[in-house]
This record gives sequence, structure tokens and C-alpha cells, in this order.
Amino acid sequence: MIEPMLTSKRKFTLAAIILLPFLLLGILWLFPTLDKNLWVWNTRLANYYLSMLTSFMALVAALFTAVTLNHSQTTRNIFLSFGFFSFGSLFLLSSASTPSIILDTPSNLAFIWALYLSYPLAGIFFVLSGVYWSPAKSRWIIKRRHTLGASLFLVLILFAFAAYSYSEILEELRPYGKISQIILSATAFFTLSWAAWRTHMSQWEANRRVARRLIVAIGLMASIQTLFIWGNFGYTSWLLYLPLTILALIFALSAILTRFKAANDVPLAYYFAALGSILIAALSLASAEAAWFVLTNGSGIHRALLIPLSLLEGALSFIFLFAIVLYLNRLIVDRTQAYRREQSKRNELTQLIVHDLKSPLTVILSGMDLLNSENLGELTETQKRLLVNLEQSGQGILRLINDLLDVERLEGGALYPNKTTVNLTHLLESRVEHFQIIAGTHKQTLSLTMAAPLPNIRVDKRLFSRVLDNLISNALKFTPEGGEIQVSAAVNGGSLNICIADSGPGVPEADREQIFEKFAQMRGHERRGAGLGLTFCKMVTEKHNGTLTIEDSPLGGALFRISLLMQEVAVDAEPVYQKCNDLVLEAVK
Repeated sequence: MIEPMLTSKRKFTLAAIILLPFLLLGILWLFPTLDKNLWVWNTRLANYYLSMLTSFMALVAALFTAVTLNHSQTTRNIFLSFGFFSFGSLFLLSSASTPSIILDTPSNLAFIWALYLSYPLAGIFFVLSGVYWSPAKSRWIIKRRHTLGASLFLVLILFAFAAYSYSEILEELRPYGKISQIILSATAFFTLSWAAWRTHMSQWEANRRVARRLIVAIGLMASIQTLFIWGNFGYTSWLLYLPLTILALIFALSAILTRFKAANDVPLAYYFAALGSILIAALSLASAEAAWFVLTNGSGIHRALLIPLSLLEGALSFIFLFAIVLYLNRLIVDRTQAYRREQSKRNELTQLIVHDLKSPLTVILSGMDLLNSENLGELTETQKRLLVNLEQSGQGILRLINDLLDVERLEGGALYPNKTTVNLTHLLESRVEHFQIIAGTHKQTLSLTMAAPLPNIRVDKRLFSRVLDNLISNALKFTPEGGEIQVSAAVNGGSLNICIADSGPGVPEADREQIFEKFAQMRGHERRGAGLGLTFCKMVTEKHNGTLTIEDSPLGGALFRISLLMQEVAVDAEPVYQKCNDLVLEAVK
């Protein structure tokens, strides 16, 4: 089913998330008593662990963005992965440099410089991911992506080494700290904003859900720069950057996992590796801190000594669980391949039915029609009745073949609606009139009610007519002799609703989802038909971005409701007005 259009409510929600730093900063400006200096020992400890978790999330995002290169090698994926990798590495350095946590020094400029460099460096790579590269340059970048990645890694290692070994260099830059901070934050804001805008304008992400989540992630990282520029260091207005950065990375990881979901050949183990590794990292950090507190009760063993133990614990846990998931994934792959083989055989059987039965059946029906017209000689009344019965049976088989073929084509995405402008009023009248003879034969009342005015709509007239035929025919089939069937249509808010209600036995609550599945039959009822008609109806309705549901009918039976979004199907033209609101077509006596 095609993804619905982005609603105004969703647009507002996504924009509010991106502008959340501005909103929080504005609240703190209005209520300055809330903006307190929180830079105490416990806050620094929370900063250390949250920054560590943030760096790990960014590194996971970099890893799994790079993994998608196996499916589509593009410069966009390369630079996105470089951006997340540089961001995660610098955040890791900043976390390790948190004052008075691992290092004994109460202040370390590597903490603040690594933090402020992380956003603009990621922004530069995100900008490079949005630049249009010529085919020759793209091939050059893709071919040398491993060399470029190794160079980036080496530069980050050298920066970390220099920050710790030659800290006096950073001390000399202290007088220029504020202006440097503003320049770096402004650079990050403009580069990240441009990257978010470019993601919005480009068509690189075929899945718009992936694109929107990347836009939110990058846009939120851009907005966070306002906290660095206007917030007070160590105060609430400044420390809000951490939870907001984690929120941005959650959107980024969600986009990456959604992209994986769209690729049919991505193993289940990738999902576990992305989500499980983050959870294991968080648990390992928490267990290390708990062990340090229990063993030392706040003093004695230095916290840094437990970090290797924490990493070892996390690695062993990850390897153990990953082995289990790989085994389960292999079982799933085997089952999936067996299912695909079965599906392939089923498709071959369908093609056999279509090609080997449809053509001779058409010839038989044409011959019976020729006989029934008495062009080859007069027929007795008994022979005429026999031919009518044979022709009806042949038409039923032909409808079954067509339903089976169309359902297979809809499932395979090979059948697309050929939409044209349709007069809905005339269409409903013609379909109801078509079934009057059948209704009259069983002394049933078939009526049509339309709430004026009904608009013209854009649908595939052939497919939509078959949907109406199937639903009306289904209602006639299950309605007892002397019963009633009502067809109604009305515009309700932003939806166009077409309902087919009957006075039959209805559908039990437990069967209402199953009834739309292929070859499904209601339990406790005589088998009627092949169980493909409702499947076809639901799939065609969804192809028109609508829904087909079943509920209790006011007549005592079942009510099938087709709901179509007006913004999807309504034609911008003068609506057609009926001469009367209620049109009842009398059953043939």
C-alpha cells in the first residue's frame, strides 16, 4: 500500500521536535530560576555515561550506514557514515575527558573542544553527502572509500593523542574559547541545516519515511547549537544538549533500520546487532559503575580500572547472544527459502490455470452463446435452460480464474490502477440495476441510498466496478430469500464511504480479519465460492489508498464499508446532484 500523504499534524510534530531546543531555551529564559548550575560531581558522572552511550549510538549508526554500501554503493552513504563515525569518536573522547571522572584533573579542555568539534565535523560530512558529484568523482570516492575512512580514523587518533599529550596547546587557545565556540556552533548550525534541507529536497531516499527521520535527526542536531551559543556552561540550558542529541540519534538509527527493513535480503542479525549492541553497552556501563560502587563504596579502586572489564563483559555478552541470533536467523532463512519455493510453484500453477484453462473456456462459452442464439438451429425449452445453466457455470469458472490471476498480480505489484474520472452516482446505479434480476429471483429487496451531493472520483473503473460487484454479489449470496440488501454512499468529513449492508447471518467477530485472506471461509457455514472475492476487494481498495472493513449491519447481518480519502479520489469539479436522496430499485417479481 502506498504510504499516505504527510498530514499537517505530522508536519507540525516533526517541526516541533526539530525546534525543541529553541522551545526549551525560551522556557528557561522566561523562568530563569529553572536555569541552575548543575555542574556538580553527580552531573559530571551522568554526563560521562550519557556521552559514552551517545558516542556508541553514533558509531553504530556509522557502522550500519556503511553496511548499506553492500546494497547500494553511493557517495551519500559513504559521507553519512563518515559523519556519524567522526561524531561518535569525538563524543567518545569528550566523554573520557569529563572532569573528575576518569582523569583526576578538575578541568580538561579536551572535553569541551572534542564536544564542540563533533557537530561541525559531522555537519561537513553530511554536506558532502548532499553534494552532487560527477560520475567520475563518485567512482573515485567509492573506489577509495576505505583509504578515506582510514585517513579519517588516523586524524581522529592524532587529535586525541595531541589533546592528552600536549594539553598546553589547548590551554593557549583558552582566551579564544568563546569566539571559537560561537564560530564552531555557527558552522555546525549552517552545515547541518543545509544537509537537512538537501535531504528534504532530494529524491535519494525512495522511502520518504527514511528521509523524514533523517531530516529530523540532522535538523535537531543543528538546533542543539543554540544551547551552546546562548546557554550557560554547566547550567540546565547547556546540559540539555545530551538528551536532545540522544533523541536525534534515535531518529537516525530508526531511519537506518527502516532502510534495512525495505531490503528483502538484509539478515535479521543486523537488526539485533544495531539494537542489541546499544542495550548491551548501556548494561555494561551500568554494571561497571555498580561494581565500582560496591567494591570501593566510593573510594579506593579507580573507576578507570573497571572500564576494560566492562568492555570485556559487553563483548562476551554480545558474542554469546549474537551466536544465538545467527542460529535462529539461519532457521528463518531456511523457512523463507522454502516458502519462496512454494510460492514460485504456486505462481507456476496460476499461470498454468490462466493459460491452459482460460483460452479453451472462452471458446466453450462462445460456442454456447452461438447455440443459445439459435443460429445453428432451433432449440427446445429444455435445451435452452441447460445452455443457460452451462453458461452461468462457465462464467463462474471464468470469474474464478480472473480473480485468482488478479490477486496474484496485486500481490506481486504487477497490477496498477488505471485511474480515470468516474461519475460515482451513475456507477452505483448501474451496478445495483445489474443485480436486480438476481435479487428478484430470490424475492430479495435491493436498494440504493445516496446522500447528495456525491463527487466525481478518480479510480480504476474496471477494478472498482468489480469490487462493487463482488460485495453486492456476496451480500445476495448470504442473504436468505425475502431478505434485504442496502447499498449506500455518503461523504463523511474527509472520507467517502460506500456501504453494502445485508440481513444475512453476519460475520462473527473472530472471523472478521481472517475473512479477507485468500481462500478463507467462515467457520460453521457452507462453502460458497473460492474465497478470493473479498481478498481481491480489499487489495484493490488499498491500491486506491482506502480501507475495506466489516461491521454489524443495522439490518441484522454484515456491513462492508469502503472508505476512500477525499483528498486521494475526489475530482475538483462541480459535484453531481441527484434528483432525490433515496433511490429504491424495485426487485423483479
